[in-house]
Amino acid sequence: MKILVITHTFPPSKHSNAKRPQYLVRAFLDAGWEVDVATSYIGVAVDQPEVIIHPKLRILRDGDPVWRLQGKLRKMRLGGLAKILGFAANGLLFPDFCALWARKTFRKLKREKGNYDRVLAFVYPPSVLLSGDYGIVDRSWVFDFQESVTPQFERFPRKSFFQRMMLGRLKRLEKKALHAAGRVVFTADSNRFTYVERGTVPAERTEHLPYFYDEVAFCAPGETGKRFEIGYYGNFDLTGARSPEIFLRSLAGFLERFSEARQATRFVFYGSWLSRHDSYVEELGLRDVCEINEAVPYEQYLQRLQTSPVLLLIVAPEHNLFMPSKIVDYFGARRPILAFVPEGSEMRGVLENAGMAQYSCQNDDVEQGIDALRRLWEAYQAGPLKVDEKKTSGWASSALVPKYLQILEECEQD
Repeated sequence: MKILVITHTFPPSKHSNAKRPQYLVRAFLDAGWEVDVATSYIGVAVDQPEVIIHPKLRILRDGDPVWRLQGKLRKMRLGGLAKILGFAANGLLFPDFCALWARKTFRKLKREKGNYDRVLAFVYPPSVLLSGDYGIVDRSWVFDFQESVTPQFERFPRKSFFQRMMLGRLKRLEKKALHAAGRVVFTADSNRFTYVERGTVPAERTEHLPYFYDEVAFCAPGETGKRFEIGYYGNFDLTGARSPEIFLRSLAGFLERFSEARQATRFVFYGSWLSRHDSYVEELGLRDVCEINEAVPYEQYLQRLQTSPVLLLIVAPEHNLFMPSKIVDYFGARRPILAFVPEGSEMRGVLENAGMAQYSCQNDDVEQGIDALRRLWEAYQAGPLKVDEKKTSGWASSALVPKYLQILEECEQD
Protein backbone atom coordinates (compact mmCIF):
# COMPACT_ATOMS: atom_id res chain seq x y z
CA MET A 1 0.00 0.00 0.00
CA LYS A 2 0.89 3.65 -0.29
CA ILE A 3 0.04 5.59 2.84
CA LEU A 4 0.08 9.25 3.84
CA VAL A 5 0.75 10.01 7.50
CA ILE A 6 -0.37 13.44 8.72
CA THR A 7 1.26 14.54 11.96
CA HIS A 8 2.15 18.06 13.07
CA THR A 9 5.32 16.79 14.74
CA PHE A 10 7.76 14.08 13.70
CA PRO A 11 11.36 13.22 14.73
CA PRO A 12 13.89 14.67 15.15
CA SER A 13 11.34 16.77 17.05
CA LYS A 14 11.39 15.97 20.80
CA HIS A 15 7.64 16.51 21.08
CA SER A 16 6.00 13.61 22.94
CA ASN A 17 3.34 13.30 20.21
CA ALA A 18 6.09 12.45 17.70
CA LYS A 19 6.82 9.01 19.18
CA ARG A 20 3.74 7.08 18.03
CA PRO A 21 3.98 8.31 14.40
CA GLN A 22 7.69 7.44 14.34
CA TYR A 23 7.16 3.87 15.55
CA LEU A 24 4.29 3.27 13.14
CA VAL A 25 6.10 4.74 10.12
CA ARG A 26 8.96 2.32 10.77
CA ALA A 27 6.47 -0.55 10.96
CA PHE A 28 4.84 0.49 7.67
CA LEU A 29 8.23 0.55 5.97
CA ASP A 30 9.07 -2.88 7.41
CA ALA A 31 5.80 -4.12 5.92
CA GLY A 32 6.94 -2.94 2.49
CA TRP A 33 4.55 -0.01 2.23
CA GLU A 34 5.37 3.31 0.59
CA VAL A 35 5.06 6.12 3.14
CA ASP A 36 4.73 9.89 2.80
CA VAL A 37 4.76 11.92 6.01
CA ALA A 38 3.14 15.36 5.90
CA THR A 39 4.53 17.24 8.87
CA SER A 40 5.94 20.58 10.00
CA TYR A 41 9.20 22.00 11.34
CA ILE A 42 7.77 22.29 14.85
CA GLY A 43 10.57 21.28 17.20
CA VAL A 44 13.00 20.81 14.30
CA ALA A 45 15.65 23.17 12.96
CA VAL A 46 15.34 23.79 9.21
CA ASP A 47 18.84 22.38 8.59
CA GLN A 48 18.47 19.44 10.99
CA PRO A 49 18.86 16.03 9.27
CA GLU A 50 16.04 13.52 9.25
CA VAL A 51 16.39 10.54 11.59
CA ILE A 52 14.62 8.00 9.35
CA ILE A 53 16.07 7.49 5.87
CA HIS A 54 14.45 4.87 3.62
CA PRO A 55 13.96 4.50 -0.15
CA LYS A 56 10.19 4.15 0.29
CA LEU A 57 9.86 7.13 2.64
CA ARG A 58 9.28 10.80 1.82
CA ILE A 59 9.09 13.35 4.63
CA LEU A 60 7.26 16.44 3.42
CA ARG A 61 7.82 19.30 5.84
CA ASP A 62 6.03 22.62 5.52
CA GLY A 63 7.01 25.58 7.62
CA ASP A 64 4.36 26.94 9.96
CA PRO A 65 4.41 30.76 9.76
CA VAL A 66 3.76 31.24 13.48
CA TRP A 67 6.46 28.80 14.51
CA ARG A 68 8.91 30.30 12.01
CA LEU A 69 8.34 33.83 13.34
CA GLN A 70 8.71 32.59 16.91
CA GLY A 71 12.07 31.07 15.95
CA LYS A 72 13.27 34.35 14.50
CA LEU A 73 12.24 36.22 17.65
CA ARG A 74 14.11 33.73 19.83
CA LYS A 75 17.26 34.16 17.73
CA MET A 76 16.93 37.89 18.36
CA ARG A 77 16.76 37.09 22.09
CA LEU A 78 13.13 38.14 22.23
CA GLY A 79 11.87 34.96 23.87
CA GLY A 80 9.18 36.80 25.82
CA LEU A 81 7.74 38.27 22.63
CA ALA A 82 7.84 34.82 20.97
CA LYS A 83 5.82 33.39 23.87
CA ILE A 84 3.26 36.20 23.60
CA LEU A 85 2.96 35.52 19.85
CA GLY A 86 2.31 31.83 20.56
CA PHE A 87 -0.45 32.61 23.07
CA ALA A 88 -2.03 35.13 20.69
CA ALA A 89 -1.97 32.75 17.72
CA ASN A 90 -3.39 29.90 19.79
CA GLY A 91 -6.19 32.15 20.94
CA LEU A 92 -7.05 33.82 17.62
CA LEU A 93 -6.41 31.16 14.95
CA PHE A 94 -9.18 28.57 14.69
CA PRO A 95 -8.92 26.00 16.12
CA ASP A 96 -5.28 26.55 17.20
CA PHE A 97 -1.99 28.00 15.99
CA CYS A 98 -1.35 25.00 13.68
CA ALA A 99 -4.33 25.97 11.49
CA LEU A 100 -2.18 27.65 8.83
CA TRP A 101 0.00 24.54 8.45
CA ALA A 102 -3.05 22.23 8.44
CA ARG A 103 -4.97 24.20 5.81
CA LYS A 104 -1.92 24.31 3.54
CA THR A 105 -1.49 20.54 3.94
CA PHE A 106 -5.15 19.80 3.13
CA ARG A 107 -5.21 22.08 0.07
CA LYS A 108 -2.27 20.11 -1.33
CA LEU A 109 -3.95 16.80 -0.50
CA LYS A 110 -7.18 17.86 -2.20
CA ARG A 111 -5.21 18.40 -5.41
CA GLU A 112 -3.59 14.97 -5.00
CA LYS A 113 -6.72 13.08 -3.98
CA GLY A 114 -6.50 9.45 -5.06
CA ASN A 115 -2.72 9.18 -4.77
CA TYR A 116 -2.89 7.18 -1.52
CA ASP A 117 -4.46 3.88 -0.50
CA ARG A 118 -4.71 5.04 3.12
CA VAL A 119 -4.40 8.29 5.08
CA LEU A 120 -3.49 8.16 8.77
CA ALA A 121 -4.09 11.48 10.54
CA PHE A 122 -2.86 12.00 14.11
CA VAL A 123 -5.00 14.19 16.34
CA TYR A 124 -3.58 16.36 18.29
CA PRO A 125 -3.68 19.28 17.42
CA PRO A 126 -7.37 20.03 16.74
CA SER A 127 -6.36 21.67 13.44
CA VAL A 128 -6.10 18.18 11.91
CA LEU A 129 -9.91 18.06 12.10
CA LEU A 130 -10.08 20.87 9.54
CA SER A 131 -9.69 18.08 6.98
CA GLY A 132 -13.45 17.60 7.25
CA ASP A 133 -13.94 20.99 5.58
CA TYR A 134 -12.04 20.01 2.42
CA GLY A 135 -14.11 17.04 1.24
CA ILE A 136 -11.07 14.77 1.35
CA VAL A 137 -11.96 12.44 4.24
CA ASP A 138 -13.40 9.08 3.19
CA ARG A 139 -13.34 5.45 4.33
CA SER A 140 -9.64 5.18 3.49
CA TRP A 141 -8.88 7.60 6.35
CA VAL A 142 -7.93 6.60 9.89
CA PHE A 143 -7.83 9.19 12.67
CA ASP A 144 -5.62 8.46 15.69
CA PHE A 145 -6.61 10.32 18.85
CA GLN A 146 -3.58 10.63 21.11
CA GLU A 147 -5.55 13.16 23.16
CA SER A 148 -9.14 14.28 23.58
CA VAL A 149 -10.35 17.41 21.79
CA THR A 150 -13.89 18.76 22.26
CA PRO A 151 -14.76 16.63 25.34
CA GLN A 152 -11.66 18.01 27.08
CA PHE A 153 -12.42 21.57 25.97
CA GLU A 154 -15.94 21.24 27.38
CA ARG A 155 -14.67 20.10 30.75
CA PHE A 156 -11.80 22.58 30.87
CA PRO A 157 -12.73 25.61 28.70
CA ARG A 158 -9.93 27.32 26.83
CA LYS A 159 -8.71 30.72 28.02
CA SER A 160 -9.46 32.44 24.73
CA PHE A 161 -13.00 33.87 24.52
CA PHE A 162 -12.88 33.42 20.73
CA GLN A 163 -12.01 29.71 21.03
CA ARG A 164 -14.75 29.18 23.62
CA MET A 165 -17.21 30.87 21.28
CA MET A 166 -16.07 28.58 18.43
CA LEU A 167 -16.45 25.34 20.38
CA GLY A 168 -19.78 24.53 18.73
CA ARG A 169 -18.19 24.94 15.30
CA LEU A 170 -15.30 22.67 16.34
CA LYS A 171 -17.72 20.00 17.58
CA ARG A 172 -19.55 20.00 14.24
CA LEU A 173 -16.24 19.88 12.37
CA GLU A 174 -15.04 16.97 14.49
CA LYS A 175 -18.24 14.99 13.98
CA LYS A 176 -18.19 15.62 10.21
CA ALA A 177 -14.61 14.37 9.85
CA LEU A 178 -15.01 11.32 12.09
CA HIS A 179 -18.29 10.17 10.55
CA ALA A 180 -16.64 10.23 7.10
CA ALA A 181 -13.56 8.24 8.18
CA GLY A 182 -13.10 4.47 7.97
CA ARG A 183 -11.67 4.02 11.48
CA VAL A 184 -10.98 6.15 14.55
CA VAL A 185 -8.31 4.83 16.91
CA PHE A 186 -8.09 5.93 20.56
CA THR A 187 -5.14 5.45 22.90
CA ALA A 188 -7.47 5.71 25.94
CA ASP A 189 -10.65 3.63 26.13
CA SER A 190 -12.32 6.25 28.33
CA ASN A 191 -11.85 8.75 25.49
CA ARG A 192 -13.25 6.28 22.94
CA PHE A 193 -16.32 5.68 25.12
CA THR A 194 -16.90 9.44 25.51
CA TYR A 195 -16.79 10.05 21.75
CA VAL A 196 -19.17 7.17 21.08
CA GLU A 197 -21.57 8.21 23.85
CA ARG A 198 -21.72 11.76 22.42
CA GLY A 199 -22.48 10.44 18.93
CA THR A 200 -19.33 12.05 17.52
CA VAL A 201 -18.22 8.77 15.95
CA PRO A 202 -20.09 5.50 15.21
CA ALA A 203 -19.08 2.82 17.73
CA GLU A 204 -18.49 0.18 15.04
CA ARG A 205 -15.75 2.30 13.47
CA THR A 206 -13.75 2.82 16.66
CA GLU A 207 -10.75 0.93 17.96
CA HIS A 208 -8.87 1.09 21.25
CA LEU A 209 -5.16 0.68 20.66
CA PRO A 210 -3.05 2.09 23.49
CA TYR A 211 0.43 3.49 23.28
CA PHE A 212 3.13 0.84 22.93
CA TYR A 213 6.85 0.75 23.60
CA ASP A 214 9.51 0.00 21.03
CA GLU A 215 11.11 -3.29 22.04
CA VAL A 216 14.24 -2.54 20.02
CA ALA A 217 14.86 0.61 22.07
CA PHE A 218 14.65 -1.36 25.32
CA CYS A 219 16.44 -4.56 24.33
CA ALA A 220 19.62 -3.86 26.34
CA PRO A 221 18.85 -2.36 29.78
CA GLY A 222 21.82 -0.67 31.45
CA GLU A 223 23.07 -0.84 35.01
CA THR A 224 21.18 1.32 37.49
CA GLY A 225 22.95 3.71 39.83
CA LYS A 226 23.55 2.84 43.45
CA ARG A 227 21.56 5.75 44.85
CA PHE A 228 17.89 5.70 45.83
CA GLU A 229 17.09 7.84 42.81
CA ILE A 230 13.68 8.86 41.48
CA GLY A 231 13.70 10.10 37.88
CA TYR A 232 11.23 12.21 35.90
CA TYR A 233 11.54 13.17 32.23
CA GLY A 234 9.26 15.82 30.78
CA ASN A 235 7.46 18.88 32.08
CA PHE A 236 5.23 19.87 34.95
CA ASP A 237 2.40 22.39 34.83
CA LEU A 238 2.51 25.53 36.92
CA THR A 239 -0.43 24.27 38.96
CA GLY A 240 -2.97 21.51 38.65
CA ALA A 241 -2.73 18.26 36.75
CA ARG A 242 1.02 17.79 36.44
CA SER A 243 2.25 19.79 39.41
CA PRO A 244 5.03 18.05 41.38
CA GLU A 245 3.70 19.50 44.66
CA ILE A 246 2.17 16.31 46.14
CA PHE A 247 5.22 14.24 45.20
CA LEU A 248 7.63 16.81 46.70
CA ARG A 249 5.59 17.03 49.90
CA SER A 250 5.58 13.23 50.09
CA LEU A 251 9.34 13.16 49.56
CA ALA A 252 9.87 15.75 52.32
CA GLY A 253 7.64 13.79 54.69
CA PHE A 254 9.45 10.54 53.90
CA LEU A 255 12.89 12.08 54.56
CA GLU A 256 11.66 13.61 57.80
CA ARG A 257 10.55 10.19 59.08
CA PHE A 258 13.49 8.25 57.62
CA SER A 259 16.40 10.66 57.99
CA GLU A 260 18.89 7.86 57.32
CA ALA A 261 17.64 7.75 53.73
CA ARG A 262 18.56 11.37 52.96
CA GLN A 263 22.17 10.81 51.95
CA ALA A 264 21.22 8.15 49.38
CA THR A 265 18.06 9.81 48.05
CA ARG A 266 17.90 11.96 44.90
CA PHE A 267 15.09 13.34 42.75
CA VAL A 268 16.49 13.80 39.24
CA PHE A 269 14.50 15.88 36.76
CA TYR A 270 15.10 16.36 33.01
CA GLY A 271 12.94 18.92 31.23
CA SER A 272 11.60 22.46 31.65
CA TRP A 273 11.57 23.31 35.34
CA LEU A 274 9.45 26.26 36.49
CA SER A 275 10.41 28.83 39.11
CA ARG A 276 7.18 28.08 41.01
CA HIS A 277 8.44 24.57 41.57
CA ASP A 278 11.69 25.95 42.97
CA SER A 279 9.57 27.56 45.67
CA TYR A 280 8.30 24.11 46.69
CA VAL A 281 11.87 22.81 46.85
CA GLU A 282 12.97 25.73 49.04
CA GLU A 283 9.89 25.60 51.27
CA LEU A 284 10.28 21.87 51.90
CA GLY A 285 14.07 21.93 52.40
CA LEU A 286 14.76 19.61 49.47
CA ARG A 287 17.51 21.54 47.68
CA ASP A 288 20.19 19.01 48.66
CA VAL A 289 18.25 16.05 47.22
CA CYS A 290 16.95 17.62 43.97
CA GLU A 291 18.92 17.63 40.73
CA ILE A 292 17.38 19.72 37.94
CA ASN A 293 18.61 19.23 34.37
CA GLU A 294 17.70 20.39 30.88
CA ALA A 295 15.73 18.09 28.58
CA VAL A 296 17.78 15.41 26.83
CA PRO A 297 17.47 14.09 23.25
CA TYR A 298 14.97 11.29 22.75
CA GLU A 299 17.59 8.55 22.41
CA GLN A 300 19.22 9.61 25.68
CA TYR A 301 15.82 9.70 27.34
CA LEU A 302 15.22 6.06 26.41
CA GLN A 303 18.68 5.09 27.67
CA ARG A 304 18.30 6.96 30.95
CA LEU A 305 14.91 5.41 31.63
CA GLN A 306 16.60 2.02 31.78
CA THR A 307 19.21 3.17 34.29
CA SER A 308 16.89 5.07 36.63
CA PRO A 309 16.32 3.06 39.83
CA VAL A 310 12.77 4.47 40.20
CA LEU A 311 10.55 6.31 37.68
CA LEU A 312 7.98 8.91 38.71
CA LEU A 313 4.50 9.04 37.12
CA ILE A 314 1.88 11.67 37.88
CA VAL A 315 -1.64 11.30 36.48
CA ALA A 316 -4.47 13.55 37.70
CA PRO A 317 -8.25 13.25 37.20
CA GLU A 318 -7.90 15.83 34.40
CA HIS A 319 -5.97 13.16 32.44
CA ASN A 320 -8.73 10.55 32.40
CA LEU A 321 -9.55 11.05 28.69
CA PHE A 322 -6.05 10.40 27.44
CA MET A 323 -3.11 8.12 28.13
CA PRO A 324 0.27 9.64 29.06
CA SER A 325 2.74 8.19 26.55
CA LYS A 326 5.51 7.87 29.11
CA ILE A 327 3.60 5.13 30.94
CA VAL A 328 4.46 2.53 28.29
CA ASP A 329 8.06 3.76 28.05
CA TYR A 330 8.23 2.98 31.75
CA PHE A 331 6.92 -0.52 31.01
CA GLY A 332 9.62 -0.97 28.38
CA ALA A 333 12.32 0.24 30.78
CA ARG A 334 11.23 -2.37 33.34
CA ARG A 335 11.90 -0.10 36.29
CA PRO A 336 9.73 0.34 39.43
CA ILE A 337 7.15 3.12 39.07
CA LEU A 338 6.26 5.54 41.85
CA ALA A 339 2.80 6.46 40.56
CA PHE A 340 0.49 9.20 41.82
CA VAL A 341 -2.66 8.06 40.01
CA PRO A 342 -6.37 8.29 40.97
CA GLU A 343 -7.88 5.07 42.23
CA GLY A 344 -10.46 3.64 39.84
CA SER A 345 -9.04 5.53 36.86
CA GLU A 346 -8.22 3.89 33.54
CA MET A 347 -4.50 4.52 34.05
CA ARG A 348 -4.56 2.89 37.50
CA GLY A 349 -6.16 -0.09 35.78
CA VAL A 350 -3.40 -0.08 33.15
CA LEU A 351 -0.75 -0.17 35.89
CA GLU A 352 -2.56 -2.98 37.68
CA ASN A 353 -3.00 -5.05 34.50
CA ALA A 354 0.71 -4.60 33.76
CA GLY A 355 1.68 -5.69 37.27
CA MET A 356 3.27 -2.27 37.87
CA ALA A 357 0.94 -0.82 40.53
CA GLN A 358 2.95 -2.00 43.52
CA TYR A 359 4.03 1.55 44.42
CA SER A 360 0.90 3.42 43.35
CA CYS A 361 -0.89 5.95 45.51
CA GLN A 362 -3.77 8.41 45.25
CA ASN A 363 -2.69 11.44 43.22
CA ASP A 364 -3.59 13.97 45.95
CA ASP A 365 -2.66 11.99 49.08
CA VAL A 366 0.66 12.90 50.72
CA GLU A 367 0.42 10.15 53.35
CA GLN A 368 -0.03 7.48 50.69
CA GLY A 369 2.95 8.98 48.85
CA ILE A 370 5.08 8.75 51.98
CA ASP A 371 4.05 5.12 52.46
CA ALA A 372 4.88 4.24 48.83
CA LEU A 373 8.33 5.83 49.27
CA ARG A 374 8.81 3.88 52.49
CA ARG A 375 8.06 0.60 50.72
CA LEU A 376 10.41 1.51 47.87
CA TRP A 377 13.13 2.40 50.39
CA GLU A 378 12.73 -0.93 52.17
CA ALA A 379 12.94 -2.80 48.86
CA TYR A 380 16.02 -0.73 47.92
CA GLN A 381 17.74 -1.68 51.17
CA ALA A 382 17.05 -5.35 50.53
CA GLY A 383 18.86 -5.32 47.15
CA PRO A 384 18.59 -3.97 43.60
CA LEU A 385 15.09 -2.73 42.79
CA LYS A 386 13.33 -5.07 40.38
CA VAL A 387 9.91 -5.58 38.81
CA ASP A 388 8.03 -8.57 37.43
CA GLU A 389 8.00 -7.75 33.72
CA LYS A 390 5.93 -10.71 32.53
CA LYS A 391 2.68 -8.74 32.26
CA THR A 392 4.03 -5.69 30.39
CA SER A 393 4.42 -7.54 27.07
CA GLY A 394 0.86 -6.62 26.10
CA TRP A 395 2.08 -3.04 25.52
CA ALA A 396 5.07 -4.07 23.38
CA SER A 397 5.32 -3.08 19.75
CA SER A 398 5.31 -6.74 18.68
CA ALA A 399 1.88 -7.16 20.29
CA LEU A 400 0.17 -3.98 19.09
CA VAL A 401 1.74 -2.93 15.78
CA PRO A 402 0.36 -5.95 13.85
CA LYS A 403 -3.11 -5.01 15.11
CA TYR A 404 -2.59 -1.47 13.85
CA LEU A 405 -1.55 -2.69 10.40
CA GLN A 406 -4.64 -4.88 10.31
CA ILE A 407 -6.87 -1.89 11.13
CA LEU A 408 -5.38 0.05 8.23
CA GLU A 409 -5.68 -2.88 5.82
CA GLU A 410 -9.33 -3.53 6.68
CA CYS A 411 -10.71 -0.01 7.14
CA GLU A 412 -12.33 0.06 3.66
CA GLN A 413 -13.83 -3.43 3.90
CA ASP A 414 -16.94 -2.51 5.91
